[in-house]
Amino acid sequence: MPNNDKIDLATKDSRKAADAALHSRGNELEQHAQNAVSEVQTALDQAIQSVSQAATNPQALEDARKQITQAEEFLDQAQTSANALNLPTQQ
Repeated sequence: MPNNDKIDLATKDSRKAADAALHSRGNELEQHAQNAVSEVQTALDQAIQSVSQAATNPQALEDARKQITQAEEFLDQAQTSANALNLPTQQ
């Protein structure tokens, strides 16, 4: 087998391994983004519940503020993951 063929095969094998690693990393980032969105939804649901209880519980507004802040942090994480998913593939 000529050397060029060996180099081509090695390059193809390396590329396959790199593509698999990139695909796996993409799946991890997508799962992270989905988890962050789920956390945002939970935090917002809790904040809405706290606001609803504010008429009878003065602490509920402070709880809602904290939960909304937490939701904002989760949104930042989701945005970071979304941005990472849109990065161009390194070839």
